[in-house]
Amino acid sequence: MRVIICTHKADIDGLFSASVALMKFPQSSISFYDYGVKSFEKMFEYIKCESKKTTGGLAIISDLGINDKTIFSLFEETIQYLKKRRWSVIWVDHHPWDRKLLKSARKYAKLFLNSTGKKCATEIMYEKFMYKNKIAKQLKLIAHSSDFMTNLKNHDSRLSELIHYYLISENSRQNLESLVEKASRGILWDSDMQSEYTKFIKISDFQKKESLKTLTILKILSFNVAFVFTFPYVQTSLFSHELFTNRKIDLAMLFNRSGKVSIRRNTDKISCRKIASLLVEGGGHEYASGGKLKSNPKDVKGCIVELKDAIVRALS
Repeated sequence: MRVIICTHKADIDGLFSASVALMKFPQSSISFYDYGVKSFEKMFEYIKCESKKTTGGLAIISDLGINDKTIFSLFEETIQYLKKRRWSVIWVDHHPWDRKLLKSARKYAKLFLNSTGKKCATEIMYEKFMYKNKIAKQLKLIAHSSDFMTNLKNHDSRLSELIHYYLISENSRQNLESLVEKASRGILWDSDMQSEYTKFIKISDFQKKESLKTLTILKILSFNVAFVFTFPYVQTSLFSHELFTNRKIDLAMLFNRSGKVSIRRNTDKISCRKIASLLVEGGGHEYASGGKLKSNPKDVKGCIVELKDAIVRALS
């Protein structure tokens, strides 16, 4: 049976959840996606294209959630096509889904979802497909630490940074595929990865210093909020963790030259997801979310005004 795995490309959880799926289905093809309508369009087109090649197959989608009616319409259309080709879909995710969309989605696909905020996608994949497997168990522990930024002794930050480097490299897809395949065999680091990481960290350290020059901290509704313009080689989750460790900050709003926004919190009193919902293509978790700016990213002051407005509306 033809099996394809479609996963979130941006972090350890997306890649390791694909690694666990690959352990269950070793001959699978893997492809990588992000949030936003265009990315989902690309994913659904890929799945339909693959289903044309053979009758009967399985598409596994991991660490991606539907939180948009347009995306759900694309999903419905794709599922109807796949049924004619005798393909089925398994969707594994830990993001919050709209209740109405979730109810409808269950009619079309087998969903393994847990949006409690206590499990990541790799943990769900482990429980459903590779329970008690030693390698899969290790992957889910690392993914959980990375996604929730807890028990950091299980999280090697170099891997998160390397993934970020791969995402902006010319051979992004091949590098991500290699990482997923290695992890499925229990290889978490090797000399090639170390060599790539060494190239990355030199530039990253310099760009983090440049990003810090743009740091603006404002008091918004009793919370200290950091606004930072981030350069390409800065891994936002780890950078925000550094900000929280070194400064008295409750919320970090990081944005880049593409207008992409990353939202991270340092207090349970703030919902990153609510803030993100007020941005273009916003979504994510309570503790970590993202979206896009309407403002020109070159206009830092304008970006801060837009983001500040979203924060006020979300917290009021």
